[in-house]
Amino acid sequence: MCKRKFSMHFDYCTTASLDFVLLDQTTFSDILESADLTVTSEEKILNAVLMWCMKAEESHSWGVIDEMMNYADPESLFKERLQSLDDLLPHVRFSLLPYELLKRLENSNLSKEIPVFNRLLKEAASFLTSGLISPGNEPISRFQHRRSSFKELQYIRDGDSNGVLHFVGTSYGSHQWVNPVLAKKINITSSSPTSRFTDPKALASKAYAGTSFAGPRMEDGHISSWWVVDLGEEHQLMCNYYTFRQDGSRAFTRFWKFQGSMDGKTWTDLRVHEDDQTMCKAGQFASWPITAANALLPFRFFRLVLTGPTADTSTPWNFCICYLELYGYFR
Repeated sequence: MCKRKFSMHFDYCTTASLDFVLLDQTTFSDILESADLTVTSEEKILNAVLMWCMKAEESHSWGVIDEMMNYADPESLFKERLQSLDDLLPHVRFSLLPYELLKRLENSNLSKEIPVFNRLLKEAASFLTSGLISPGNEPISRFQHRRSSFKELQYIRDGDSNGVLHFVGTSYGSHQWVNPVLAKKINITSSSPTSRFTDPKALASKAYAGTSFAGPRMEDGHISSWWVVDLGEEHQLMCNYYTFRQDGSRAFTRFWKFQGSMDGKTWTDLRVHEDDQTMCKAGQFASWPITAANALLPFRFFRLVLTGPTADTSTPWNFCICYLELYGYFR
């Protein structure tokens, strides 16, 4: 995998596999320095640096590594890569961490036992409280937000106003909400033509629709019913939760997939539902987390596609939902 691709998918590449700890220091340092480095939080970079320096065989957070230091000194924990901490830890932008987390780190074994760790924490705390940077040749980039950082849009409850479609409808938080489909900021398509009861803008609205469905079509010799959300060529989402709402019918979904894509052609499964009995009432909201490593991959397109019939034998291939919302890390 090229260094640029690794940088752009840093969360995924340091979570889905521990192979990154086998990279040589120069390559790993180049990735950490890259202007394309994309992460959901600075804490992920701290964890990755510590795991690389440990040559970890299991995935660990800094908290777990800190507990290990109750029983092992830095020399035995980091072995031949102990000195690499001096070179790699400065790539962590400690000033971007929440202040409460900085205080926890200041009281950690890592801070007490590793001088460079302690120095960087004090430097970050000083910057956050007074805006001052320590004298010397410290790179100013350490105190700046990363150009490619994501905005977290966190699921709180069904039907909340924290998701991507709502956020885009406010012009990314700058004004009152306008349906993003009508504003042409998001495009929603379906397996059947737009009509009174197949209305893409309904899925982006919180107004209840008694009848709203994507009808079936034949694709590659198979019946297919789906809804697709296109965030636009300038935007991507690492999706970690999604919500939809049943319309007024009893065509409850039982078999479907939630998928992501960068080009709208090649799809990656984010969650597969097999005989899912969650939906059981007309107008019901339901939400599901995305827990696999693929939740750390950014996508432009998202698709809900039926893979089996609904609970309604009269219209088994109508995908009947009247609301959809996505959550995660958005840029």
